[in-house]
Amino acid sequence: MRDMLSTRWILAVMMIVVCATVAFGQNPAIDYLGYGWETGGILPSEPGDVLVFTCTGVAADPVYGVDLGTDELTFYIYDQVSLGEVDIGGNNLMINYSGGYLEIWRDGAQNADWGTYPPNATSPGTFSDGVLFFKGEFTYLTIFVNPVGNGVYEGALNGLEGEILNDVCSDCAYTWGGSFLKGTGALIPDGYDLQIDGLFELDGAVSNEQSTWSDVKSLYSN
Repeated sequence: MRDMLSTRWILAVMMIVVCATVAFGQNPAIDYLGYGWETGGILPSEPGDVLVFTCTGVAADPVYGVDLGTDELTFYIYDQVSLGEVDIGGNNLMINYSGGYLEIWRDGAQNADWGTYPPNATSPGTFSDGVLFFKGEFTYLTIFVNPVGNGVYEGALNGLEGEILNDVCSDCAYTWGGSFLKGTGALIPDGYDLQIDGLFELDGAVSNEQSTWSDVKSLYSN
């Protein structure tokens, strides 16, 4: 019975994150694709390991004023320090990260190149050049991983600088989330750990409430 409840909790958490990601489309969003790696590899995710994402935008809401036919948007996430993985039942894992920044760059050169075995000559370098479109500091980032190695992630940021703050919204909150593949179905360049697909969203409300794992479990305790 306990195993069944644990499984339900895990599925509920996964659904909450997935639904939250889908809901990003209700606010101005940028859709992106990319890859990630963690020092020492993932999995396991050991305390102190550092996670990095490099991505390119594939669609952007008109409010951002970017023509992806002439300019590329590239994403660079760095300094995300793992607090270690936690088994939340059924070999499903949760990984929380501390610190970390997201930079989005607008670049007419359209030269983004993942290469292999990052960091390398092109990654993250070609994902952090051009004009700074946005820089934000993460308030949290959490990853949920299923036994196959695939999963979802969600985070929130405070905006620090960049064109978005000057031209679109100077007092907004920002969210970052999506899904990833590590195992079956993943097409990952050598040296990377994750294939990711998600949304960066501008949220007009500055306050951004975060539920804890205990809060989530309490919803399903009856």
